[in-house]
Amino acid sequence: MTDSILKTAFENIATHVSNLDSVRELIEDLDNQNESIDHIISMLERRSEEAEVTLRTDIRILINECLHLMRKMTN
Repeated sequence: MTDSILKTAFENIATHVSNLDSVRELIEDLDNQNESIDHIISMLERRSEEAEVTLRTDIRILINECLHLMRKMTN
């Protein structure tokens, strides 16, 4: 389920990010770890702290989309 949320979120935001390749690489890296979506979001938040401003914004967009999809799935 984490895999589908993360990939769906990426597909939904891909046209809105500035650093498409960097975000894609990040998702591929996280996707290989088989962690819960909550853990993935925590990892994204940590990585965004180290990122330059536009990548930080892209990661925030991805996190928000993951959270949005999670809320839709629980309703």
